[in-house]
Amino acid sequence: MVDGQVREHGPWLVDRQREREEETTRLLVLAEPVDHRSAEFCSEVAEAIAALFARESLSITGGLLRALQQAHTNLAEWNRRSLREHRVAVGVTCVVIRDGEATIAQVGPSTAYLSGARGVTRLTTEGLPAAAPLGGSADIEPRFTATDIHGREILLLTSTVEQIIGLRGIEESISAGPEAALAELFRRTREVTDLTAVLVADLDLPDGADMPAPLDLDDDEDVAGREIVMPSIDSGNRTPAPRATSAPEPEPRRRRWSGPQSQPIPFPSIRRPARTVGRTPLEQQLPWRWIGIGAGALLALGILAWAVGPGLLREDRQAELTKIITTAQEQLSAAQGAQRADDRRRALQNVLVSTERARALAPTDERVKQIETQVQSQLTVLDAVTDVGTVSPFMRFAGVVTDAVNPKSIVVGGRSLWFIEEAKGRVIRIDGASPSTVEEVYREGQSYNGTRAQGPVALAWDAQGSRLLVMDAARGLFAIPEASKTPTPLPLRGASELRSNTAIAVYQRNLYVLDPSQGEVWRYVPASDGYDSERSAMLGGVDIARTSSLVVDGDVFLVDDARLRRFRGGKETIAMLDGLDTPLKAPTALVEDVQRGLLFVADRGNKRIAVGDREGKFLKQYRHPSFSDLRGLAISPDGSRLYVMSGDGITFFDVAPAGPPPTQPSPTATPGAATATPAR
Repeated sequence: MVDGQVREHGPWLVDRQREREEETTRLLVLAEPVDHRSAEFCSEVAEAIAALFARESLSITGGLLRALQQAHTNLAEWNRRSLREHRVAVGVTCVVIRDGEATIAQVGPSTAYLSGARGVTRLTTEGLPAAAPLGGSADIEPRFTATDIHGREILLLTSTVEQIIGLRGIEESISAGPEAALAELFRRTREVTDLTAVLVADLDLPDGADMPAPLDLDDDEDVAGREIVMPSIDSGNRTPAPRATSAPEPEPRRRRWSGPQSQPIPFPSIRRPARTVGRTPLEQQLPWRWIGIGAGALLALGILAWAVGPGLLREDRQAELTKIITTAQEQLSAAQGAQRADDRRRALQNVLVSTERARALAPTDERVKQIETQVQSQLTVLDAVTDVGTVSPFMRFAGVVTDAVNPKSIVVGGRSLWFIEEAKGRVIRIDGASPSTVEEVYREGQSYNGTRAQGPVALAWDAQGSRLLVMDAARGLFAIPEASKTPTPLPLRGASELRSNTAIAVYQRNLYVLDPSQGEVWRYVPASDGYDSERSAMLGGVDIARTSSLVVDGDVFLVDDARLRRFRGGKETIAMLDGLDTPLKAPTALVEDVQRGLLFVADRGNKRIAVGDREGKFLKQYRHPSFSDLRGLAISPDGSRLYVMSGDGITFFDVAPAGPPPTQPSPTATPGAATATPAR
């Protein structure tokens, strides 16, 4: 509904279809303004999000997140340069449909409804971090929901409609079934002048059957005098128009409002060809003489427009196209001059938005193609994707490790690899020269020198002591020398005062314990055979509640659920992995090549291994199909070989030139001293 008129497509809704490598993806974007002054920006924001998503080659979630973040950045920059009274903010609901599955992304004011066998589920951003709108001062954190659309319906609806007809009214409308839901919703919202409603449903229609009309009105429906806008014809495919019949005007009906009687923010004015349904009173008809005069004037204007109009339109379109291309070229120059990779990437995304507008005016313009080619080339360099052609098997757990295996963290040390097996609370050692030689060196419930062992939580290799350190769930510390492979409990002063022990690391014989609950990394200096010494705080208490992995090399490096962080002298320094195309998602491990100052992050959510240097620069990302279940990483002493642990085994590949790769790991090429042990 736009200004009281029924329209097939509202100004704040974008519907796009993308076909790539025999895969079809459909995107719906519904934008909503936070206030009246933001209304005129909704259409541009929705179009920009659709254009950005169409350019992405990432996963659906990654593409949506990138598109939303870029739109937020652009809108926030607009606000930063505008007066306070001119600042705007927008809420967005996106739905991507592919292969019978739908991914819903919501940010800012947004409400959607998911209907299935268990009733209607209301999806909203209220009370969540996702409620922060695009263009606001806070970072956006979209809410993502994935669902199978078979046997289900998804309703996108302007948020303020629920204030008028109530949640029950919406539920009853959806319950009418996919063929009648929008018609039922229309009956309940006839007094609403501005709203958008989109129903996504998997309809099982017979071959050759037409889609049901968007509004299937009954014969007694009160529509006399309402203006019904006819949909336009696009590529010969015409959507059936709403049908309506006139009827005597019924008695006024009384409505029961379930909420405050607030109307949605009016849409911007849009004028399209329309027809009026119903009879016009005879006394309102114009005399035929004046109609004839008006028709003659219109004919004269039409001849003039026919003669002059096309040329003027072409000139206007050409001028607009030239202006957009000039802007895109200026943005491209700014991108090439950007110092930071993140700034360069944002500038290139702005160029793509401009070229998308230019392509709408001139789809085959060579200048647009040239700019897009340059942008894609630069983005490819920035993405720095390295496809690992072949990963070599080191060992498979099946048939070698007894019982069920749920691997967690892996560490390299001496001539061995060591990892935690959570299912039975074990630590397993693998001989580096003979991967089939596997032995259990620690088990939960066993007693070692009178100390009962609990489930292992974290590992670290003490290179100077040639021993593995294990910390268990009860804050107990054990040492396992490579020579004897027998656990020995070590003293750890104040262990009971630790609130958590997510990971440990060893650097210059000092022990470091990651304690996210207290916002701290504790350092213990060695005392006798253990760490019976006063601990010291490395961070001074910071927000690291979601941190899971730790590396120490003088500086402290931490990985939480979305980023790599560096602390020096107790203070957090520059942002890490500058230039990474998408944020980390569910990282599981962090290791360092000490000789080269390189940090490797196992990014399980994005199925990759991201690499950066100590100074914050993103360098490259390794990708391989087997990286879908990353559990841990370990690196050889010379930094030439990376060991990757997944749920079913361990593989390795070369990450730096180190001569011809051996057919299998040898004692000289097997893992050595590890800087740290990540743990989830």
